[in-house]
Amino acid sequence: MKLKTIQLYLILFALSFFPSVVAQNTNPVVSNVAFSISGTTVTVTYDVTDAEEATVNIQMKVSNDGGATYNYSGYSSTATGDIGANVTTGTNKTITWEYTGNYTDVFKFKIIANDETTDGSTCPGTPTVNYGGQIYNTIQIGDQCWLKENLNIGTMINGDSDQTNNSTIEKYCYNNNEGSCTQYGGLYQWDEAMQYVTTEGAQGICPTGWHIPTYTEFQTLKTTVNQSANALKSVGSGTGTNISGFSSLLVGSRLVPNGNFARINTHIYFWSSTEDGSDAYNMHLYNDFDYVYFLNNSKDYGISIRCLKD
Repeated sequence: MKLKTIQLYLILFALSFFPSVVAQNTNPVVSNVAFSISGTTVTVTYDVTDAEEATVNIQMKVSNDGGATYNYSGYSSTATGDIGANVTTGTNKTITWEYTGNYTDVFKFKIIANDETTDGSTCPGTPTVNYGGQIYNTIQIGDQCWLKENLNIGTMINGDSDQTNNSTIEKYCYNNNEGSCTQYGGLYQWDEAMQYVTTEGAQGICPTGWHIPTYTEFQTLKTTVNQSANALKSVGSGTGTNISGFSSLLVGSRLVPNGNFARINTHIYFWSSTEDGSDAYNMHLYNDFDYVYFLNNSKDYGISIRCLKD
């Protein structure tokens, strides 16, 4: 299988940029990269082309240990612009990072463009879904049809508040920044995701004709990919190979009881619609482990939703 990914690396010494480019393939192609800084604002501009797709996924990862790990999260809540899913190919693309993390005099960045067209096929007859003003791609994995991106629907509230049963779908965005929802999708408490019902396989906040997967349906997904978490994680997300096309990003979670956010770039959790007493089951992927885990957690955690077609 051909990996259609290009990675661009740049090193920041004392807030001065010295870029170098490493291309793993020629499709998609990122070019004309430029960097600047003004005060605490870091700006990256680039062009991206792809012979097969009109949109690509753009990720940015940051290391503050010379590239040994890419777990530094100081950028994650404030990187905005042409980043995340469904970035239209073209020229003069811009990523803006408001620099708010702890300063070190050496940073290393990794920018990844991926069209993932070789990693599975869209669902027959349903290549995309338009929901809440956002276009979601689909991916067929075995007999299951999944949305290819985490759900991002609703109005953001701060992590220190619980989501409530009202007329508005509410979401958390990592570090209380809307840009994180654009890149990674929203985070939801179980009751909000289920829209305050407890029926397994409920539609919840998913589009019509889709539902919150059950524990058993997640187990089927695990079996289909031969229990390989790497097959479910996007290229650039830990040891992800994304051979399934599930394209999971490592967004972390909103914690309880303090409402803080943690574990971005190292973990992701997906709610199932299956209860376990007062808790609920979720599927857990970890950046460097090639195994799919299942946990039962408090419904008050804020974690990701991936919808499954009825």
